[in-house]
Amino acid sequence: MRWKCGLGGRGPLRLGEHAQRVEETVEELGKQLRAWVRGEPVQADLVSEREHAADLVKREIRMQVAKTPRMPLPKDRVLELLWHQDEIADLSQDAALLMALRRPNLGLELKDAFRALGEALSKAAHTYVQAVVAFDEAYAAGKLREKAQEISTQIDLVNRLEHESDLLEREIVATIYKMEDLPPFDRYHLVQMVVILGNTVDQVENAAGDLNLLMAILQ
Repeated sequence: MRWKCGLGGRGPLRLGEHAQRVEETVEELGKQLRAWVRGEPVQADLVSEREHAADLVKREIRMQVAKTPRMPLPKDRVLELLWHQDEIADLSQDAALLMALRRPNLGLELKDAFRALGEALSKAAHTYVQAVVAFDEAYAAGKLREKAQEISTQIDLVNRLEHESDLLEREIVATIYKMEDLPPFDRYHLVQMVVILGNTVDQVENAAGDLNLLMAILQ
């Protein structure tokens, strides 16, 4: 079945719009992560501002879904995907706050590693946003079948990027524990940084998985 409308004929789901605000949060986190790696002050408030902007869109979508009597998609599935997108922004904000608290001596190897992890997060988020924006547009236009392969390819790429990120996270943790001169609390702090950045990438993959389910329902 090909649906030719969005929420009760009111346009797209706006999941793509929210995802774009989330990506802006991730991009600001990336800027602050690079500053943190360089040993410069982290402006966590800038990430929080982006997260708040994403929250405003999220609330509007939730209200829109609640007020729509009938949808061609299960409301709980839509809201679950929205929740995963929201978690990406929330974790980005948490990561920025954590960075602002402490900046241990990294050394060249860890500097490069954290830069690479930030880039992996940014790339995964951007790929996901491309997929969900394409889904939103195809859903509203009733052209999901025509766009299905393109969206599926992007979802597959998100999954691959998450796997690569996971491997990188393990390497960074191993490097941290090899640094014998690193004070215990600095070691703990850096591992927490890896964990929270890795969890953010995981939420991108979770959102992509939810998007894949929505596609399966509509096709």
